[in-house]
Amino acid sequence: MLVYKFGGSVLHDPAGIRKMTGIIRGSSAPGKEGLFIVVSAFGKMTNAFESLWTGWIRHRKSLNSKWEKIKRYHLDIAGPLLDDNSLVDDTLLPVFNEVENILKVRPPHNKDEAYDMIVPFGEILSTTLISAFFKLTGLDHKWLDARQLICTDSRFREARLKWHETTVKINERVSFGFDEQPEAGDPVNSGIWLTQGFIGSDQAGRNTTLGREGSDFSAAVFAYVLSAEKLVIWKDVPGIMTGDPTVFPGASKLDHISYLDAIELSYFGAKVLHPNTIKPLRNRNIPLIVKSMITPEEEGTIISDEPEIRNEKPVMILKSGQVLLSVQPRDFSFVMEEAVSLVFAVLARNQVRVNLLQHGAVSMSFCIDYDEERLNGLVSELIPDFKVLYNTGLELWTVRYYSPEVIDNLIRGKKIYIQQQSRKTARFVLS
Repeated sequence: MLVYKFGGSVLHDPAGIRKMTGIIRGSSAPGKEGLFIVVSAFGKMTNAFESLWTGWIRHRKSLNSKWEKIKRYHLDIAGPLLDDNSLVDDTLLPVFNEVENILKVRPPHNKDEAYDMIVPFGEILSTTLISAFFKLTGLDHKWLDARQLICTDSRFREARLKWHETTVKINERVSFGFDEQPEAGDPVNSGIWLTQGFIGSDQAGRNTTLGREGSDFSAAVFAYVLSAEKLVIWKDVPGIMTGDPTVFPGASKLDHISYLDAIELSYFGAKVLHPNTIKPLRNRNIPLIVKSMITPEEEGTIISDEPEIRNEKPVMILKSGQVLLSVQPRDFSFVMEEAVSLVFAVLARNQVRVNLLQHGAVSMSFCIDYDEERLNGLVSELIPDFKVLYNTGLELWTVRYYSPEVIDNLIRGKKIYIQQQSRKTARFVLS
């Protein structure tokens, strides 16, 4: 069994979907081995659905125009692929109607729950359309709803996986999905499954999501449960780079890195992988290969625990739009365990992820992504017990395998708010 994951950046137009289909047809997996395909929302559709969600919960008049743009985008992709208006309608209209029925009702008080009611339809639409194209071109497969496979708690927008329940569900639906007695209408013995990343459901059957860019994690979960030979993530870059090519034009590809380095890079903010992706793969020693769909013949980056793996190229990671927030007990007492526990409880309630932490005797500072609503909620909860100061519009830089020359070039002419260095990693909050 192989697991392939295709991101939205490579599936933003009909050409991308045709390219994906060619890769699947050329794979050695279909048939005896089996191929499990995980797909994200097309292009920037997650952003578009987030905008739709904002319009819905705030009762904005622009809601209809936002929804019409989303529909038009999918119709424009479907037209050239399906080449039949009735087939386009049969494929997309049922999903459109489902979204419109949700938008007609008042959103729940919990805004994150409302988010998970709406945003997963980016993945539902993408896989529904791809499934129709597969059928039209004779590619036998089984479409699966990931919400019936990925079981989570009810922490909307950042749901935590329930491993036991998820394992049972996947094995029920996938292990015997193409046996000698398929259900009526199912393709026979193709061994290809197609489902969505990023989405799941809680015990009550409500939609949940695994956090932004969570499709990589979904693919790793499927690979782990199915004991896959390997997981291949298809991107629009040659592999894992020493920096974001759009920010660092001279960035080069890393041919082979360890699980540990991949975990560190994803945690520090490298956009190529979701932070939770590596652990389940490492637990079963499943290699992860990051490849370019533009040049699929190239090897990409291999992530595994092979002992010869060494990387000494400096890797640069930039997280912009950061907030540096400092808290100090109002009675000027030491920041001991009780105060730290209180601060992190407030962070957890507001679902705020800490990107960097600095601890002193009477104060604590942490760097977080800027989100106005969550920042306001965080500050309002902290103010009764702490003096709170914060700066916005900052950059968080991480350099893995740094050198003095790299650091000098990075900080030259910039204001340093926080500087942290270990043997392999240097981190700076700068403006």
